[in-house]
Amino acid sequence: MKKKIADLPRSDSKYWDGAETHKSSPKNIPLCQSHTKNWEQHSGYIDNHDSTVTCKYCPWGTMLPGYTRVVDGKIVNLKRL
Repeated sequence: MKKKIADLPRSDSKYWDGAETHKSSPKNIPLCQSHTKNWEQHSGYIDNHDSTVTCKYCPWGTMLPGYTRVVDGKIVNLKRL
């Protein structure tokens, strides 16, 4: 039988006294509009040779399924050839 790990103490608990804290706020990252509208027509993808692809114009990236490849900067679905 698996034992349940105890829940962490509440954020206002003395357990956290002296703990290192980090405050951060999300930042808006500008992306190419074609990633959200028609990513298959976008040109400028870079194959990272690890099953991922990134855009050379913005920080967008994703994993590619095995039936797709980057050809001349575009994602090509090999099932449609």
